Amino acid sequence: MNKLAENQEERPIPNTTPLLALLTQKRTAWSLWIATAVMAAMAVAFAIPSRSMPHPEWHPWALTLVEPVMLIAYAFPGFVVARRRPQSPIGWLLLFSGFGAVLDSLGEAYGLYAISRGMPGGVLGAWVANWAFAFYLFPVYFLLLLFPDGRLPSARWRTPAGIVAACGVLVLLFAAFVPGPIDRDYFPAVPNPVGTSVLSFAARNEGVFSFLLVACPFLLAGASLLRRFGASGGVARQQIKWMAFAVLVDVVMVALVVTWNQGVVGAIAVDLASVALSAAIAVAIVRHNLFDIDRILSRSLLYAGLTGCVAGLYIGSVSLFGLVLQHSASGVAALLATGVVAVALQPLRDVLQRLVSRLVYGLRDDPYAALARLGRRLEAATDPKSVLPQAAATVGEVMRLPYVAIELDDATAPGAGSARVAAHGTESPVALRLTLVHQGEEIGALVVGARAADEALSAADLRLLRDVARHIAQAAAGVRLALALLRSQEHAVAVRAEERRRLARDLHDGVGPVLTGATWTLQAATTTLRTNPDATHGLLNTALVHIRQGAEDLRRISMGLRSPVDQLGLREAVLAYTDRVSLAIHTELPQEIPQLAAAVEEAAYWILVEAVANVLRHAEASHCWVRLQVGDDALQMTIADDGQGLPSRMRPGVGVGSMRERAAEIGGSCEIRPRSGGGTEVVACLPVSLPGAEDAGFAETSRSV
Repeated sequence: MNKLAENQEERPIPNTTPLLALLTQKRTAWSLWIATAVMAAMAVAFAIPSRSMPHPEWHPWALTLVEPVMLIAYAFPGFVVARRRPQSPIGWLLLFSGFGAVLDSLGEAYGLYAISRGMPGGVLGAWVANWAFAFYLFPVYFLLLLFPDGRLPSARWRTPAGIVAACGVLVLLFAAFVPGPIDRDYFPAVPNPVGTSVLSFAARNEGVFSFLLVACPFLLAGASLLRRFGASGGVARQQIKWMAFAVLVDVVMVALVVTWNQGVVGAIAVDLASVALSAAIAVAIVRHNLFDIDRILSRSLLYAGLTGCVAGLYIGSVSLFGLVLQHSASGVAALLATGVVAVALQPLRDVLQRLVSRLVYGLRDDPYAALARLGRRLEAATDPKSVLPQAAATVGEVMRLPYVAIELDDATAPGAGSARVAAHGTESPVALRLTLVHQGEEIGALVVGARAADEALSAADLRLLRDVARHIAQAAAGVRLALALLRSQEHAVAVRAEERRRLARDLHDGVGPVLTGATWTLQAATTTLRTNPDATHGLLNTALVHIRQGAEDLRRISMGLRSPVDQLGLREAVLAYTDRVSLAIHTELPQEIPQLAAAVEEAAYWILVEAVANVLRHAEASHCWVRLQVGDDALQMTIADDGQGLPSRMRPGVGVGSMRERAAEIGGSCEIRPRSGGGTEVVACLPVSLPGAEDAGFAETSRSV
């Protein structure tokens, strides 16, 4: 028994705090929703016996009866979101907004019912209805500020959010304590029981205060949503599109219905617009991929815009022709206006289609515009290091992609793998990886992030990305070569500095002490020349040994600085190397190669060595041909083999990068391509002279040393 008790005491108690918090939030959502539903039912119950009471023309009794039901439909999506996404403030704001709207309706209904019957609480209900609308409006404003992720667009939006909150507080205070009748439309004879003369200026300037404290916060909140739409991508952008679709539907519905009927039906249309907006917000948060919102939104924008333009064009044409043809038949103006609309309909539709597609899809449906923008951005980039970042940013912007990256192989060490040299946006799961190919070689990749986890790229997206990848590959090849050349120059500078340091060390530690010893020995010999000839003879022999050792050290250092080309010349160095190779090499060399710049001869020799080494390692060839041609301006060298040839997608190794780098360093080129009879050939074209190169006489002199 004690052992069982000990085991029970040692068993860890599970952490139930998150579960309790979740249950508490769901219980709060249920409580707020039930309170809203009960108040709506009470509002209907009080509105039924108040049919004979006077109502404003804009708010008849039938609307008072129907409105609580509409408000329940408005609040229900907020209840769903609060239960499904309790960590998001969007559902709570929507649910609280519905609660405030129903509270307003209940206060109004009870005030009408109770005041006429002398029942208690009637004035209180009317007073509550006078300010409860603030609990309906301002949660919607904050919802726009925080939609869809529950956070402000950036830290700079804290000030606008504070302004909206301050306006909400001021509206609540002014509505609650303004002097005069509680409501001029419903209760014109009931004074505000808590009204104060301090706020009498607010009653006299109600229109100005309504604009400043109600309309301006709405404009701020709407501006934040527009900014977020322009800067967002992926899921957030799709969610905002749902709200945009609801707003579009609301505007069209209210405009049409109110134009046709400004009475009860028009007021119901306004309430239905709120319900549609609430439902769209719930779908955006809970199931934003329920339908293809891009297609729905684009079609809705297109036909709504087309309808409005056609109606405006028809009305304007009828008016214009009516003024011009005042004395003609009555049907001529309408007939001519119909003809104008018929002629302009298709061009107008094409223009609207392009505008809507660019707004919803970016430049996906206009490849020419996308490629033109990419070209302009690449032309404007002056620094090679900024070319690829500009390209990635352009692709992300024109295609509304959340993440675009460009990976590039290292030209000096291609086998080492790729490095990410440019990125745009926030990193997301990779949806597509396109290989960048230049002259048959894979030089990198274009990486595209997914707009959403379950949203695939469309066929139009893929077509445009493939076209863009070809242009980026050309730019990337130039950038890759420029960066490789820059690294090569930096490496050459570092190598020269290290070589100077090594020479200084060898001369200081080797030749210097030897020559110093010989100098002191000769000085000692001069002092003993007359007094001790035998000792002088020994000292001179010692000095000669030091001098010979110094000369050998100098020769050793000099030989270490010289390549076979310096010692033998280019033609003899090539022949000496090919004779040592265990492969049938056929050489075609000029009988005499004119003296070239040392850098040109060095580059030609080491490109040859690397090319033949590649043949031995990879080609599986039985024969190799080496041909040198020297013209007035260029030295052309070709190394060909009869091996297995190049693969379909060649990934160049270190040797290929080294050959191209050596050629590029002196302004030449090196191309690796398939041989016409099978195999591979390397063609290097090098200049025969370089600015600042040493003259041939000096080179010949240095070679003979």
